[in-house]
Amino acid sequence: MGIKRLKKENEFLNMSIGDMLAKFDTSKTKKYSQFLVKMLNERIEDWNKNNPSESILSRQNPLDKAIPNNSLENNLVRSFICDWLFSWGNMERFVDFTELMEKGLVKENDISKYDSWNMLELQLFEAKNREMFKKSKKEIHKIFEDENYMIFKPLTYIASCSYGYQTKWCTAMINEPNYFYNHSKGVLIYLIDKKENKKFAFYKSVPEPYEMDSDFSHENYVFKTYNQEDKQIDTIQTGLPMNILQIIMMECDTKSPTTVPNYKLFSDDEKNIMREYIGKLPEEYEEPRIRMGDGDVIMEETVEMEETVEMEVPIRRPTAIFTVERRAPALNLQPRTVRRTQESPPQPHEYVISELTEELTRRINDLRNDLQDELP
Repeated sequence: MGIKRLKKENEFLNMSIGDMLAKFDTSKTKKYSQFLVKMLNERIEDWNKNNPSESILSRQNPLDKAIPNNSLENNLVRSFICDWLFSWGNMERFVDFTELMEKGLVKENDISKYDSWNMLELQLFEAKNREMFKKSKKEIHKIFEDENYMIFKPLTYIASCSYGYQTKWCTAMINEPNYFYNHSKGVLIYLIDKKENKKFAFYKSVPEPYEMDSDFSHENYVFKTYNQEDKQIDTIQTGLPMNILQIIMMECDTKSPTTVPNYKLFSDDEKNIMREYIGKLPEEYEEPRIRMGDGDVIMEETVEMEETVEMEVPIRRPTAIFTVERRAPALNLQPRTVRRTQESPPQPHEYVISELTEELTRRINDLRNDLQDELP
């Protein structure tokens, strides 16, 4: 059914922006609407002067492909449809859906049978994965696959974004490759549940050799499970059978000699891209790294001296160390009695008193002698 027939069967689809503006004009002939049209034209001119004319297609947003964000008219359409009638997410999925329908990748190709957004999203999910499988077979390391499940490691950022479609995983975010490459230093696994149309991500960090025996960073190396909303959940909450969970757990066993971080499976080109975002690869650091409290990592720098100069360093004699005893606080303690083992030398005032006593004693004795001489 084409748009002409749709307009014929649905009168409200024939409404234009002019019709919308005229609804605000209370006159019978709508003669005042020309003012609103004049103001709209000025608004369009101002917008065109202050905004770039080229569309931004590098963001890989489906809406930018269908309706480029390069004019006020397009912005009005995008805002009206996506903000007021439907939603941005639904319209993005609709654009993807129409492209895959044209490529013949959607099983149900009769559009008249679609009666809900959920049905469209389900068909899009299957078609999108089918397209991704064709494109990214060489960009993943497949661990296991049967008719119900597919378990693999993404080996490129593009593959991670493709297989992470319709999830909120940070490792599958467009224009945010740092998350993917940082997680690739550990074991990053994706699982696609084909029968339930669900996706799960599993991650376990691989410790550096200097951290193998340390316990301060134990929490960083716990096995983690994420649902499509990027919320960490208990592994049992996935509802996956035990044999599938066992395959994943064995692949994440960092004590096994066969377990390797994802980046070691990268191609040389992908490793070079990884270096552009996170610097050197873990094994390329010559000196051991020291992890600080907040997770910051600093590197020990080794400075090589070309010449060794011997210098005589004068030996300093140890200086006397004086300690000052502080008076203890008032506690219920009895004062210690200190006994002198040797009499202390007399103080100056003791000498003065001693001399006066001797002089007084001498004079008294002289008086006694004089009295005795005068007696008959």
